[in-house]
Amino acid sequence: MAFYIGEIRRVRNEFFQAYKDGDYKKAIVLGKNLLNIYVENDDCDCMEYAVDMSNLAMVFDQIQLYDRAAEYYKKAAELKKDYSGESLSYADTLNNLAIVFNHLGRQEEALKLHNKVLEIRDAKLGREHADYIHSLYHMGNTYELLQDTDKAIECHTKALQRARQCKEFTMLDLADLHGAMARAYDAKGNFKKAIYYYEVCLDLIEKARGNDNFYYMINVLTLASVCEKAGLMDLAVEYCEKAVDIRRKLMSEDHLDFMNSLNSLAAICCKDGQYDKALELHREVLDIVERMLGKEHIFYADALNNLSVDYAGKKEFKKALALNIKALNQKKAMLGEKDPQVAACLMSMGTLYDNMGKEEEALQCFEEALTIRRTIHEGKNTACADTLTAMGKLYEKQNAYEKAAEVVSEAIEIRKACGDESSGMYVWCLHLLGEIYRRQGEHEKAIGLCKDGVDIMEARFGVNHPRYAAALEKLGLVYDTAGDLERAEEALTRTAEIRKEMLDEDNPLYLNTLEALARVSIKQKKFEKAIELYREKNDVNFEETAQEQLAAANNLLAIANCHRLAGNEDKAEAYFAEAEAKQKRSGLPMDETYEKRRHLFLQQKMEEIIQMPPKPEGKGDADPQKAVEYYSALALSIRNKEGESQNFAKALLKTAALHAKLGHQKDTETLLDRVLSIGARDGVFTVTFGKLCDRVGRIYAEAGSRDKAESTLRQSYQIQATAGKCMTKEGHSLLLRLLQEKGDERAYSAVKNGEKLE
Repeated sequence: MAFYIGEIRRVRNEFFQAYKDGDYKKAIVLGKNLLNIYVENDDCDCMEYAVDMSNLAMVFDQIQLYDRAAEYYKKAAELKKDYSGESLSYADTLNNLAIVFNHLGRQEEALKLHNKVLEIRDAKLGREHADYIHSLYHMGNTYELLQDTDKAIECHTKALQRARQCKEFTMLDLADLHGAMARAYDAKGNFKKAIYYYEVCLDLIEKARGNDNFYYMINVLTLASVCEKAGLMDLAVEYCEKAVDIRRKLMSEDHLDFMNSLNSLAAICCKDGQYDKALELHREVLDIVERMLGKEHIFYADALNNLSVDYAGKKEFKKALALNIKALNQKKAMLGEKDPQVAACLMSMGTLYDNMGKEEEALQCFEEALTIRRTIHEGKNTACADTLTAMGKLYEKQNAYEKAAEVVSEAIEIRKACGDESSGMYVWCLHLLGEIYRRQGEHEKAIGLCKDGVDIMEARFGVNHPRYAAALEKLGLVYDTAGDLERAEEALTRTAEIRKEMLDEDNPLYLNTLEALARVSIKQKKFEKAIELYREKNDVNFEETAQEQLAAANNLLAIANCHRLAGNEDKAEAYFAEAEAKQKRSGLPMDETYEKRRHLFLQQKMEEIIQMPPKPEGKGDADPQKAVEYYSALALSIRNKEGESQNFAKALLKTAALHAKLGHQKDTETLLDRVLSIGARDGVFTVTFGKLCDRVGRIYAEAGSRDKAESTLRQSYQIQATAGKCMTKEGHSLLLRLLQEKGDERAYSAVKNGEKLE
């Protein structure tokens, strides 16, 4: 071999240089030439030949020619095994081959290879080695592709536990692992944990690379998507907005991908009811399209249509209609009268007319769209089904139930013909048809359709997924209206269990389920249970904003009504007074729910009391000292009945806040110390306790107890670093201010930069 070894080294060096330069075409030619040198000299029975073959496979892998990569990796692995047995080099090639198999959809084969690699690395390196940890990570990814999320989470959990102790694991490697955990929990439907792991992943990427890079941006976008699925629209908007800001820095604002990002953010804003922000974003898109493509481009018509949706959301229907007509005329002129995009624009116009209360005009638009869409694949397409569904909703609104059922049934049949029977839209159509039957008093038909929806979601997602819970909730609500309260309670209770586990206890979808369950309990005359459910809703409300204060007032008023129905007049009056005071403090007008509950509470009183209810003497918050006395008495009453419960702690917390306003530092400290003691019983490393520390720390500061405030806020900050978000912006700012005033520069810098506190 000595006489041609120099040629091998030269070609190999050129191969590596081409690979490094990104000239993969040249690298492939050189790699093949290198292998031919071995063949021509009958020297293929050596480790170097196997290594060079594996290197060539890596080039094919890099340019996503996975079939060729698999071919060369497989040959290289066989040669390495023949030459050196089950060595670490052999394991490395098997690992690469397994990853390629995943790209090719050959997950079962990939899993066998990963198991073998894990076995070799375990024997030769041990389970704390970085390569062994990487094998667990890749195996978890394979299980994820096989849709075995439990196995995926098991592998990623083991990898993460070992990675935290492995010095060879970089911060970006840890970010990858946290991202993998997030993906697996997302696939499982546990959005609560998915959000947590994505947030940790982003924190690690930011510390390693900063946040102005595509890797960070992609994970931010994915997190926004998870928040949207979890019903946390405000967070989804926040993260999507952050991704757009990063993309704005990384690429030209004239780039089409940037325009797509703006449209995505605007769409989420619309879902969250933030139409002003959506309008601003869509205007920016319109400017980009006009500057890059001109007013005659089809994208310009799309942008006009998006602006129409925003104005409709703002109830500015005249502007919305003018833009929609302009977009429709432009599409007709460019594409012809029968193009599918014209049908889509007609659908948008129909929805607009519907929102304007012009139902006949809306129906005419839908019918025109349907005529176009029936020409596509002989009407066997989901767009046609969408149009029929929209018509069904319109007929339902007009109380034309027979016609509504007819068109929605046709939409369902079309979706079946398209193989769309497991989709969310198919289930939504079942629910719509069920609602049409329910309105006609045909409860059994409605229940049957909702059961079909539950079965479909169970088959697709399993019985612990939020999508299954949504279908189950719908079934529970139909049972409720049918008067089958026992089955309604059963379905809604299971829905609540799933949502609490997968979405968290403060998720709006979970809180909505508690509300529905409480209404069923009231119908069953289970007033104590209804009270417990409303208290649970209120326990996660920290009343940081006026809207949250109004929500708390709503819950208190619901509790007051339950006590009145149960015959507990004194408690009913006390809760009513507290609700009234809280609603006034919020500064917001009564919403529809509050007004309805308030009327229910007052309906047995005289007419003049209904018009102008008196404020219970001594129970208002206008006089803080009287309020202190009231809440102190309330806390004592709760303790006598329940002991030192969480409700008792909440009453103490409110009392302490009032003492702080009055400047009673010692009384404030005594009460807050007790509140923390009660809160710690359920664990001091939980998000719930972290939120409590944040609230207590701010009250300590208001009372002048700065050392206690700093200590408690530090604890909230440390809990947030390990358990999840629990600190408010106000609490974070206060902690920074206290540390700065104290002169603790090291701690101040750590908190400011989101680093660990010593």
